[in-house]
Amino acid sequence: MEIKALEESVKEILEGYNKRPKGWQFLSDPLGNILALGPESGYRIKLMMINPNESLGVGVKIQDVEPLRRSIGVKFDSGFRPLDHDLSKTLISAVSENRITDLAVINKILQIDPVPIHELERKDLGAVLGGPFLTHPDLRSISRSQLELDAKLSAELDKLFRKRYPLRAGIYR
Repeated sequence: MEIKALEESVKEILEGYNKRPKGWQFLSDPLGNILALGPESGYRIKLMMINPNESLGVGVKIQDVEPLRRSIGVKFDSGFRPLDHDLSKTLISAVSENRITDLAVINKILQIDPVPIHELERKDLGAVLGGPFLTHPDLRSISRSQLELDAKLSAELDKLFRKRYPLRAGIYR
């Protein structure tokens, strides 16, 4: 298991998503943990907010995502979905009229396959909808292996924080 810098992990996630956008699920928790589960592999990321505009993080690639996928139980794909003008108007109308619980609109949107990011530059799009991106109360609680992985990622993130911000880190010693 190789722990990588946040930037490298995000780059790999984006490359994997753009090659094969279908089959991804993205989950996060309020503790700075992110799971990005792809069709063949996934990533576990640990973030620390430095300030409102900057985060520090580390990540690790996960080869066997099926046990995680089963324990989470998510049945739909996350990603970016292009909406035509009519569906965009329907969605905006449902939101503005407080009818967002209209399952027909949500199901119609979820039936649209996620697309690579470069396809979002088309001029004929009505809108782009990202998601669903799920929030979990505590991703460490999914499994014992996730709890153990969290301890390793937290230790690496702490080392990175102390290296990059020694004066700030000294306050917490």
